[in-house]
Amino acid sequence: LSKKDNEKKKEAKKISDIINKKKYTVKKLSTENKELYGSVKPTEISKLIAEIEKVEINPSNIQPTKEIKSLGEYKVEINLHSEVQTQITIKVIPQEEIK
Repeated sequence: LSKKDNEKKKEAKKISDIINKKKYTVKKLSTENKELYGSVKPTEISKLIAEIEKVEINPSNIQPTKEIKSLGEYKVEINLHSEVQTQITIKVIPQEEIK
């Protein structure tokens, strides 16, 4: 059992090394007062990381420090293992500005 746990921990450490302290940008439709039409959910963050870094992270392990409902930067905690946590930044930018 502990061998299996060590494997998982090693894998979690690998993922942590890849994504630790990185910043990911999300484009969202927003209103004029910088509110989003929908919030950024852990599943979306999980897909984004999988696309960019080619690593799978279960959305249930992704915990934004507060709900992502407007433009700006947000710290997001990711629990990869009971002993391996990491933090990333999600930057939400308006979709209209990207041409």
